[in-house]
Amino acid sequence: MTLKEGKESFCIKYLVLGISTIALLTIGYSLYKPLPDGFTVSRWDRAVMHVVEPALRVAYYYPSHMFSKASSMVQWTRSALNFLSKSLGLGVNTHGEIDIKWHNWNGTPVKVYLPLNNKTSTDGAVVFIHGGGFALGNVDMYDSLVRRMAYETKTLFISIEYRLSPETAFPGGLLDCEAAIEHLFEFGKVQFGINTSKIVIMGDSAGGNLATVVAQRRAARNALPKLAGQVLIYPLLQMADLQTVSYRYFHSRLDGYALVDPESVAYYYMFYAGINMDEKSYLVPSVMSNGHVAADLHSEIDEIMSYEKVIESTRTYKNSTIPNRWAVRPSLEAQHLMQPFLTNPDFSPLMRKDVSNLPATMIVTCEFDVLRDEGMIYAHRLETSGVPTTAINYQNGFHAMLNFHSELYEASKAVIDIENWTLKTINSIQP
Repeated sequence: MTLKEGKESFCIKYLVLGISTIALLTIGYSLYKPLPDGFTVSRWDRAVMHVVEPALRVAYYYPSHMFSKASSMVQWTRSALNFLSKSLGLGVNTHGEIDIKWHNWNGTPVKVYLPLNNKTSTDGAVVFIHGGGFALGNVDMYDSLVRRMAYETKTLFISIEYRLSPETAFPGGLLDCEAAIEHLFEFGKVQFGINTSKIVIMGDSAGGNLATVVAQRRAARNALPKLAGQVLIYPLLQMADLQTVSYRYFHSRLDGYALVDPESVAYYYMFYAGINMDEKSYLVPSVMSNGHVAADLHSEIDEIMSYEKVIESTRTYKNSTIPNRWAVRPSLEAQHLMQPFLTNPDFSPLMRKDVSNLPATMIVTCEFDVLRDEGMIYAHRLETSGVPTTAINYQNGFHAMLNFHSELYEASKAVIDIENWTLKTINSIQP
């Protein structure tokens, strides 16, 4: 190669490098969205989320909005989240002290996390039900979180692989959870040596819905042994009011971020109700305005949601004005389709009228989450009904943050709080 050719090659390499750098900077600038004040608590958490949130937008949020069919959107989101979840929780090391095996309990697959040689700190157990809007998620996606909790609490954990919608509509997933839990109550003492009076049920998001319903249904029929406690992590509890303060804040400040959004809640809840959203997607705007609520349900729903008035007057977001409720867009078709579900406590457990017979409860809510208010309302209802209730609202938290328990301080702190409450609750049960 001549000197001239060498100079030309050198210039070309640097030209390509320069163009690539400019392209990356341009892409980064176009994806950048400033996070709200208070979103995550530390500089590290904020830096991580400035990378993670745009990555989620590129991986699933933007592509999922390109599909003409809602079912295709679900399939894409499942695949993307399943792939991305493999890069989370890599720092969890159980030092070979947790034995993990799949079982089939009454037709439902479960993953059992047992401290090696059954060396548990308690003789209780925790049943974990994963989230994902009833349509997404699986046991493996939550594996690192459950492994961590089993290791740090030295307690038996069971994670349930229930069937998802739209393939399996309500109450299929619920019945799967109940079938698995009944097996644990029946055979847990013989199989694992646990005291079946020391079982805590735990779930996040839609899993929090299922955990709530299981606890309510057991309490309603006075099933024995009773659950020792329930941990509801940013639970999805109702579909009657999509104009709560936390929903309206999302529209004003978080719209377009790769966070759980009102439109997704509407889609996934309606899929769970067995509605073909490939054909009925045009109903979503009406649902997001509460136009799916029939007039004869208003008084019953308003009574259950009455604590929202307190939230309206006391809960604010930093440097943000909460918009007023917008006009309802009534849809008789949506009202007809959702009539059987909106006040059915097995579907919308916030609507359960009597919540006095429930076990000790921990409810986790997050400030930057559309579901914040319904968790707070349920906590208030439990407290006023005499149920021992611990309610923690993470001021810097967001929905699904526990999936980043190894990456974010705020999420890790929440895990520790949950572990401590769970151990205290299990150990408080007398033999």
